[in-house]
Amino acid sequence: MLVSVVGSSGVGKTTFIEKLLKELRKRNYAVAAVKHCPHGFDLDVEGKDSWRFMKAGAKGIFLPSPGQIGLIKDTEQVFTLKDIAEHYFYDSDIILAEGFGEDKESSKVILLRKEVSDYVPPLQDDVVAVVSNFDIEVEKPVFDPDDVCGIADLIEQLLIQQGQLLVQENRADGSVSLNINKKTVPLNTFVQSIFKNVILGLVATLRKEDKELEEIEIKIRHHKGVKQDE
Repeated sequence: MLVSVVGSSGVGKTTFIEKLLKELRKRNYAVAAVKHCPHGFDLDVEGKDSWRFMKAGAKGIFLPSPGQIGLIKDTEQVFTLKDIAEHYFYDSDIILAEGFGEDKESSKVILLRKEVSDYVPPLQDDVVAVVSNFDIEVEKPVFDPDDVCGIADLIEQLLIQQGQLLVQENRADGSVSLNINKKTVPLNTFVQSIFKNVILGLVATLRKEDKELEEIEIKIRHHKGVKQDE
């Protein structure tokens, strides 16, 4: 799910996203964050190896380390949130973005703060909530900036409505894994739920001696374009 947090500079978007990230992580969601940088950014530290490589003319640098990766790459492509999610955060349940107000694929949460930005803009269909520290009357859910749990509840409801979360109590817990050529493929909770429900449904139609299922193992070997089950 893509959620864009939008508002004027100084309304507290970064602080709000930080609190929401912590709350969603407590609920066992895989959450990624994206910050829109229309004026550019610089991750290189002068004198470091990556900085030296870029100054020498490298078009990109990939920095792998145990548990983390880093990528710096020149590009002319304008990435949408959907592009970023599909290419880099495909194993995340929720992408929280700071900015991206013009993105057409994301649900919008508008932040307002008195004496910083108290103008209520026209609320389009993609606006799912307004966060404000002063009273307003709009035809959208309104939350206090400190009501992080309420906003997290709303995001969970949207996940269910969009079919990305089957039911809360059956959310995948890491019990489903996929290995291709002995390499683990990351699966987000939605994909885990799909695999689990489909396989359990198929197994339930088969005759089996075990009354209780503790573990199911499926192996598929690929031979000359033909898939064979073992």
